[in-house]
Amino acid sequence: MPSMFPSPATGGDDINRRPLNEGETDGTSIPTILKVVFWMLFATAAFMIFAGLVMYTAGYTGPADVEESYKDVVVNNQKFIGAINGFAGIVIVALTSQLPKSGKNPRRILLAIILLVVLTDLLSFATRAGGFALALIAVLLALEALLLFRPAINDHIERNHMAHVMESKK
Repeated sequence: MPSMFPSPATGGDDINRRPLNEGETDGTSIPTILKVVFWMLFATAAFMIFAGLVMYTAGYTGPADVEESYKDVVVNNQKFIGAINGFAGIVIVALTSQLPKSGKNPRRILLAIILLVVLTDLLSFATRAGGFALALIAVLLALEALLLFRPAINDHIERNHMAHVMESKK
C-alpha cells in the first residue's frame, strides 16, 4: 500500500520516487540518460554554431534612422556574441564526445563552459543584443547541465574515473 505522506527517502512503496529504468548497471554499458544528454548536447552545439554564424554575418538590422556609431556598436556586439557562441559550440562538441568514456575533468570543464554560455546568452538576450535563439540556447544548456549530473551518469563517470586511476598506477 502506498505511503500517505511522500518522503525524500526512496522506498519501495512510493510511486513518485521509483528509480528510472537505467537498463544494465554492470559497468560496461552506457546509461540511457547519458545517451540522451549526449545527443541533446550535440544538437544544441550545432544550433549554437549556426546561431553564432548568423549573428556574426548578419550586420545591422535595426531602424535606419540612427547614427553610424550606434550601428557600429550593435554590429560589434553581435559579432562578439556570435563568435562566443560559435567557439563555445565547437568546444562543447569536443568535450561531449569524450563524456561516455572519460573521467571527471571533461564534465567539469563542460559545466564551466555551459555556465559561461548561459550567462552570456541570457545577458545578451536581456539587453536585446541578440534574439530569441539565445534564450532558447541558454534554457537548453541549463537543462542539459542538470541532466548531466543524474545519479546514473555520476556512477558511470565515477567507474570510468576509477578505471583510469587504476590504469595509471600500473
